[in-house]
Amino acid sequence: MGKVKVVSKNNQVSVKVKSTKDEQLNQNMAELLSNTAVEGFLPFHIVSDNNGFTAEYGTAGYETAKEFFKNRVIDQHTFSVFMKSSVNALSGMSAYNMEYGNVMVSLDTVLIESATGKALYLYYPATGYNNGEFYNVFLDEILRMIRTPMNSDVSFMVRLKELLKQPENMTWNILGEYADSIDVPAVNRESMQPQVHVVQTQQPETVQFTHQAPPVMYTAPVQMQTDIQNTGCVSGGDDKICPVCGMRSTTPDAVFCIGCGSRLESAMQFSVKNEQTEIKKRCNKCGFSNNSDALFCSECGTKLEDIGVLESTEIQDNDDNNAKDTSVIIIKGGRVVDPVSKTDEIMDIIIKNNIIEETGYNLNVMEGAEVINAEGLIVAPGLMDTHVHFRDPGFTYKEDIITGAAAAAKGGFTSVVCMANTKPAVDNIETLEYIQKKGETTGIHVLQTASVTKELKGVELVDMEALANAGAVGFTDDGIPIMNEHVLVEAMKKAAELDLPISLHEEDPEFIIRPGVNQGKVAEQLEYGGASATAEDVMVARDCILALHTGASVCIQHISSGNSVEIVRTAKKLGADVHAEATPHHFTLTEDAVLKYGTNARMNPPLRTEEDRIKIIEGIKDGTIDMIVTDHAPHSDEEKARPLENAPSGITGLETSLALGIKSLVEPGHISLMKLMELMSKNPAEFYRMIPGSITKGAAADLVIFGEKELWTVRKEDFASKASNSPFIGWELPGKIHYTISSGKIVYQR
Repeated sequence: MGKVKVVSKNNQVSVKVKSTKDEQLNQNMAELLSNTAVEGFLPFHIVSDNNGFTAEYGTAGYETAKEFFKNRVIDQHTFSVFMKSSVNALSGMSAYNMEYGNVMVSLDTVLIESATGKALYLYYPATGYNNGEFYNVFLDEILRMIRTPMNSDVSFMVRLKELLKQPENMTWNILGEYADSIDVPAVNRESMQPQVHVVQTQQPETVQFTHQAPPVMYTAPVQMQTDIQNTGCVSGGDDKICPVCGMRSTTPDAVFCIGCGSRLESAMQFSVKNEQTEIKKRCNKCGFSNNSDALFCSECGTKLEDIGVLESTEIQDNDDNNAKDTSVIIIKGGRVVDPVSKTDEIMDIIIKNNIIEETGYNLNVMEGAEVINAEGLIVAPGLMDTHVHFRDPGFTYKEDIITGAAAAAKGGFTSVVCMANTKPAVDNIETLEYIQKKGETTGIHVLQTASVTKELKGVELVDMEALANAGAVGFTDDGIPIMNEHVLVEAMKKAAELDLPISLHEEDPEFIIRPGVNQGKVAEQLEYGGASATAEDVMVARDCILALHTGASVCIQHISSGNSVEIVRTAKKLGADVHAEATPHHFTLTEDAVLKYGTNARMNPPLRTEEDRIKIIEGIKDGTIDMIVTDHAPHSDEEKARPLENAPSGITGLETSLALGIKSLVEPGHISLMKLMELMSKNPAEFYRMIPGSITKGAAADLVIFGEKELWTVRKEDFASKASNSPFIGWELPGKIHYTISSGKIVYQR
């Protein structure tokens, strides 16, 4: 290793590194460090005194670096500083070495510790840069050792853990974007009291974190004495067990699992549990006792995670585990709008044993029945959204199946179809069954597609038949276009053989300079580049002809281009089994929304021109577009706070979809309310080979009750979803939802 000179002045540090040939090495890194404050972490760990400094490198330095992180208290701000500075230094050093030769190939780790205890590590392998894979290994080990302050949201660590699972895809830019996305204000350590909790898990692959409030200075590792029971629970306390990964939470008031990010408020369990005890959530507002997994009070509609109180009640033995729920709901005087039976009239509905037992006029109210007064309200079949992203597994800090289903219920949806671009992708039966089983706990019908190609790479087909037999309702690589025509034709033929639909994301990257914004006047104003409508048009034209050739049932997903609408219209006339879906944001907004709403109006495909928007509405009116879907795409606030070019595309849409359909389509007179229900319930179900919901005797009791003209305001704090990345926040919309009933049970009540 060459010589290192360290100078400290006014809490600033500059570093100059020279090789043995006295050549200055990595001027970029020196300039970076000269402007870096000592507070937090620096890209070197220095041990210095009046006589100079000592540094460890090679294997010894690497092990010493890891030892320093062991049991250290590191908050999110400190971790973001660590990531930013080390990524900048490493990427700069690697760039220099590649340009001028690997003059530092022997340097594995530089470890420097200052007298104040501020520290960070630079790890560089003898094998060279290798696209950052060495750094992935180092970070992975750090994540297993460090502590975070009490009650911290550790989803930023979970996110990094997910990134590290695919080192072959890692770049310094990706790590840099991650570091920027998690940056938060520094923690005030002076006001925090030390507390200790321990997490144990029987799953060795799960990230394990222990939590302790940070001291004023970074301290030596703490050896804790704890009484760990065989159950893995901290002795003497109540905790929550994640229903997904089995990890116990660190605090009784934890909301999300630190292992996998799943929501925990429905998973409260005590270290000693009486099998005859049922846990309830009592609403502090009205006193009603709700089920333990309820998100909203069934009596008054108040959000329970904020004010709910857990209580236990004794329950009676039931020898008949298969006994039907005999609860009865009577809906009185609502206007029934049913596109299946073509009913549009005021009537009563009796629900019993999860089905519609009777419809008619002035039906008798049974003793003990729950009565819903629907006078002045619309009663319609439960909505079905066939294009949602619940981010589970893999990205549960954005959304999970439980919170996604809660958002769906609040939006009037009783059935959803999830896309397959999770992590891992739904290209295998194990992942498919995980989603199916978790979906069964939600109260609504959560259906799952499988991917068309393995790992969404567009190269090799999945075992479509096996996945279909396991319950996949269709196939899609949504989010990624399938560019290989041979692969796509084989997939279409197999889907036709299985009589299942195949849905396609239509964006040719050849015609995209930057995604998320239309290549037009707004992109020019922002000097952004954008995505041309041609990117969609050429793919739609190709796939409509392939659908005609193969006989496959094909869906053109989230159509955005007026030309593409015309192409689908022509393909239908030619006899192709082609369908198209449109989203509320594409028929409500235009590219100008990007100027007003920023990243919350960035999406793939992008919002386009007013002419495109009008042509989409024309396609809806004449049946060219036969489904309205949300493309519900939740993202974290941190991600959407990035600059436009770095933010992810997509918006959360389940809770505003019906309202926007009424505002943008029904109220202007483009379509009737009956037609809207057809687009949001009947047609999506039929495309996915389901029996569409209907308000007729003997039908499944899946219903939505809403006030068509009743106004409500979209508020960020009211979202049931984990995410609130919506351009419609602050909008006053019609169509306030009062009840959502799924399988005869009220799953949402305002």
